[in-house]
Amino acid sequence: MASWPWDAAWLFTTCWLLARVEIEIEGPNGWAQELPTWRYQPRWLLRLTNGKPLTGYHLWLTLFLLAFFHLPLAWGGWSLRLEAAALSRYLLLTCCWDFQWFVWNPAWGPKRFFTEPVWWLKRRVLNLPVEYYLAVAASAALQALLWPQDLGRWAKVAASLLVLSLASAALGQVQRRLSDLEGGHRAAEGAGAAPHSS
Repeated sequence: MASWPWDAAWLFTTCWLLARVEIEIEGPNGWAQELPTWRYQPRWLLRLTNGKPLTGYHLWLTLFLLAFFHLPLAWGGWSLRLEAAALSRYLLLTCCWDFQWFVWNPAWGPKRFFTEPVWWLKRRVLNLPVEYYLAVAASAALQALLWPQDLGRWAKVAASLLVLSLASAALGQVQRRLSDLEGGHRAAEGAGAAPHSS
């Protein structure tokens, strides 16, 4: 297995790239709200998922990502250690990738994520969606149950993802402010331009 810094860097890069792809697909409307996909939303499921319907988009994307995370097992053979890594890393990815979607989405940004309600992330604890805590807890539990010898490595990867996510959020906010300043500068230039005479 690669060293834990490489593990963390690869996982964060995957989260960031997935977020950027999904921003292009969904635009400002999260949870496939405006996509032409089927939705399964019985009342019992909505209670279980914090109000989110199951969509064809999310079902197929989840299955694709699980297959992607299992590539090392397909190439190198199955082992309990690799299975623990694949499943625990996938669960860490879900919350980090989701947060990056908000950070880099032009319609959202970090400030709006923390201050405005999000219909598909209704319940929060300490201003973060409960889904994030559940994903991290499930990831840690899977690592501990399937291959506890790598729990220290898992903790380093999880902590690195947290640090990288916070750094990305700060960078996203700076980029947003610079874009706002540039837009204001362009507007001022346009307003001060002399009218064209023919």
